[in-house]
Amino acid sequence: MAIQVNRREMLALLGAAAASRAWADTALLHPTRIDHVSLAVKDIDQAMMFYRTLFGNEVMKDKKTDRRFQRIGPCYLSIAPAAAGQAIRIDHICAGVQSVEMVAVAKTAVESAGLPVKGSNRDFTITDPDGINFQVAPNNAWPKMPNADPEAGGAGEPPLFRAIGMHHVNVRVSDMEKSTAFYRKLLGDVIRHQGNPPQPRFDAGETTFGLYYPVAGKQPDVDHFSVLVEPFDAAAAVKKLQAMGAKAKLAKDGTLNEFYDPQGIRLQVSLATVASR
Repeated sequence: MAIQVNRREMLALLGAAAASRAWADTALLHPTRIDHVSLAVKDIDQAMMFYRTLFGNEVMKDKKTDRRFQRIGPCYLSIAPAAAGQAIRIDHICAGVQSVEMVAVAKTAVESAGLPVKGSNRDFTITDPDGINFQVAPNNAWPKMPNADPEAGGAGEPPLFRAIGMHHVNVRVSDMEKSTAFYRKLLGDVIRHQGNPPQPRFDAGETTFGLYYPVAGKQPDVDHFSVLVEPFDAAAAVKKLQAMGAKAKLAKDGTLNEFYDPQGIRLQVSLATVASR
């Protein structure tokens, strides 16, 4: 049945669309995707064994440190030992923009808006109201790692998940109103709300970026990241994850969405066939 829209409703819809476009036009950043997610781990060898099993053996090692870079489609994971006294965590996320030149343009725009910035015109980091680091760098960085070499390793078996790229990242905040205003400046207007109570999600190119409400006993931090993957056998994946020391179980509908790695870092996998931005 056709839906009838009167003139007043049509004007309201057009006004909302215009407001959304205005937010997009005034956004300080225009990322193509979340380029990488950085993990700080306790045991780098255990972490690499786990993540190689998950996503495959396309891994590079930094020439001067123990940091590894693991390919996730056009994106990657950056995995390094946590510094002394620091917690195991998702250390930071990085939004990729089209070129080095666009990084410089974005840095000027962010600085002009009065937001805290560290770094150079080649890559820089913005600190959000909770002190979470949001990095900006050129995208497609994976094949261009200047200070890293390919690292052999792994069992040579097919990965548990065939990764296509990053799907989304969610950050837990201390003040939803303040953080929403901050990320609106960076990424434009909220594209939708999810969860109960509803929580905002922002456009980050091919990926999305979301905010979680405060939770008693949990510090503001990067809560989790999700990797877009091809369809897989959920029951077999759970069995394999549990055997490797991960905290994982099937959902009531027989699917697998999220789990915790052996060191307690939360991550998700989103199916390419059903997942949408």
